[in-house]
Amino acid sequence: MHRHQQANHSWWVVTLLAWLGFAAIAVSLQFQANWLSHFDRGIQQFATMFRQPETTAFFKWFALLGTPTANLIICLIASWWLWQHHQHFVAGWVLTAQVGINILTGILKMAFQRPRPLGKLVAQGGFSFPSGHTTSTATMVLIIILIVLPMCQRLSWRLILSIMSFIWLGLMGFDRIYLFVHYPSDVLAGLCLALGWWGILRLAFGRVIPNQQE
Repeated sequence: MHRHQQANHSWWVVTLLAWLGFAAIAVSLQFQANWLSHFDRGIQQFATMFRQPETTAFFKWFALLGTPTANLIICLIASWWLWQHHQHFVAGWVLTAQVGINILTGILKMAFQRPRPLGKLVAQGGFSFPSGHTTSTATMVLIIILIVLPMCQRLSWRLILSIMSFIWLGLMGFDRIYLFVHYPSDVLAGLCLALGWWGILRLAFGRVIPNQQE
């Protein structure tokens, strides 16, 4: 019980900070704050330093692996695996997390209607804030690290897959900035949004998640 209370306290803190972070970026965007412009421009300039034909080709290909649809397919596989291991509620919870973040991201894109950056390296429609690739990928990574991997018996596999998941998320975020289809603040807001959404679900339904997820 004490362990569960500590976990809940930690998630309250994480969730609050994530939503405050998202709110700070969203408000700054609405009021066109100078710090946000400097932040975006500085990281964009850094990203252009890596531009090479081979690098651009790689990130164009890599972007296909981080779409909301691609991440949903991965989560469907994870849900099927959890269902086969008799974790029926958790299987549904995983799908709720992924489908929910995709819907929430779509709503926020329409609410803010931020145009995408000029100079995109690939054709990309829709609005920019927040990054859909980032929110769906971050949610998928949280599912793997906090739901799937704790059920893996081998510590070495858990460590390797955790590192690979974080690298995958980092590359996906940089992909969005490198291709100029998102501002860096879109990516940062996407990370905050995914973590905040996950925190809400974790606090609402954490008691019925298996003990190993604590």
